[in-house]
Amino acid sequence: MTPFLIDPDIPGRIRPATPPAVFGLPVRTLGIASHWHSPATGALLAAEIGRRPRNLHTHLQRISLWASLGDDAAVTAALIDFWIVLGRCGQALRQRMLKNHAAPLAEAGLAEYLAEHLETGIDQHDPRIACPGSVLARPVAGRRQFVRRTSTAANRP
Repeated sequence: MTPFLIDPDIPGRIRPATPPAVFGLPVRTLGIASHWHSPATGALLAAEIGRRPRNLHTHLQRISLWASLGDDAAVTAALIDFWIVLGRCGQALRQRMLKNHAAPLAEAGLAEYLAEHLETGIDQHDPRIACPGSVLARPVAGRRQFVRRTSTAANRP
């Protein structure tokens, strides 16, 4: 990769490369470059997760970013979203994430709860996982059955 570009109209002129777009990350690695370490990048990754929740790469980038910035609440929210998407799959990965980020999860009171649900995963409607910053959690208190079926005989006059 060359750090500069030659102007095609004037071959002797060297111009700097254009900066990357502010609305996207130019890398596909799990680690985010240091000049992208900011809460704005975390917001960008959260928006991308909202659009494409099944992109596990983006989830891991978001967790890594917030962990490097030291924001425990955001790490917890990112981990909750990651667990929701994984469902029952990825038990070893969830266990490793639980071990690596035990402190922020314990501070939020979720470490034991997530450890209990290593095999089954968590439901996005579970009220226990309601935390600020989570994109995919939709906690519901009470029952989720909003409409109940009635028999046709009971509806007759």
